[in-house]
Amino acid sequence: MWRDLQRQPDNAGAAASYANQALQRYARDGDARYIGFAQGALEPWRDNPQPPLPIWLLRGRILQTQHQFAAAGTDLDRLLATHRDAVEGMLLSADAWRRAGDIGRARARCAGVALAGYPIPALHCAGDILMSLGEPEQAFATLSQVHEGPAHGPPPLQQWMLTVAAEAAAAASKVHQALELYQRALAIPGATVALHASHADLLLAQGRPKEALVALASAPAPDTDALLLRRAIAAKRLDHADRHELRDRLSERFAEAERLGTAALHWREQAMFALRVADDPGTALAYAKQNWAVQKGPEDASLLLEAARAAGRPEAAEIIYGWREQQRQQDI
Repeated sequence: MWRDLQRQPDNAGAAASYANQALQRYARDGDARYIGFAQGALEPWRDNPQPPLPIWLLRGRILQTQHQFAAAGTDLDRLLATHRDAVEGMLLSADAWRRAGDIGRARARCAGVALAGYPIPALHCAGDILMSLGEPEQAFATLSQVHEGPAHGPPPLQQWMLTVAAEAAAAASKVHQALELYQRALAIPGATVALHASHADLLLAQGRPKEALVALASAPAPDTDALLLRRAIAAKRLDHADRHELRDRLSERFAEAERLGTAALHWREQAMFALRVADDPGTALAYAKQNWAVQKGPEDASLLLEAARAAGRPEAAEIIYGWREQQRQQDI
């Protein structure tokens, strides 16, 4: 396919197909080179204000992958002004604005999904927002009812919705239900690195590091940064023979990211590493604050809260409560 694209670099269909496969590979394997491959395929449309719809959607996904959430939301909103019924664009835009910290815009996109005739995905879109606002119990109460019945939509959509529901259950301390939802999501082909990491996080939070190691060993790409980090955390808690090797490998990867100028993409992981592997809460807090400035998911809030407590500076996490209150007030 790449050779075909080289012969016809302005073939939008071929470029979109190649870029989509590259991003799927990145999501599954965590190899950042595939982001570059996707970017290369879309290069002819980089500055095009109105590229073909598939190209436009992929451009938004790439921006999100690079943690340029506001830029992704802005570009996707321009897409929606032209393609008003592009539900995938609405979901992508909602996620981008939620992570950027603009809950009002995220809610509007979720509402658009419902108005377009997709109430179940819209509920999960809204569930993500409730978790970001620190209301996982409400999110779980709504989403758990959905997943008592048959599956909805194509496999990738099912997997995403199950993951959202699992994360809501975990945050609401419904551990049994969360594990069941994770297993259902993982049983669908194409499980992403993010899904495996989220599942491992629950096992680690429940004091089950041995189970986390077993689960991570079965992941397609256990050596990707996010999964290597969870393995290092589990190994440390188990006093495993590999704990020092895993720690050193992660340190080398973070140092390489600094040299390449991509450290900002790893602030969440560096905060987790400093806090749970290196026993350095001060450094963890610094990274967690930097990460919070970039992305405001529920996992980012939890990490900042944990780091602030560990560093003996609980006041450092007050920015979370202030942001949540501001977003609620704006939504009234």
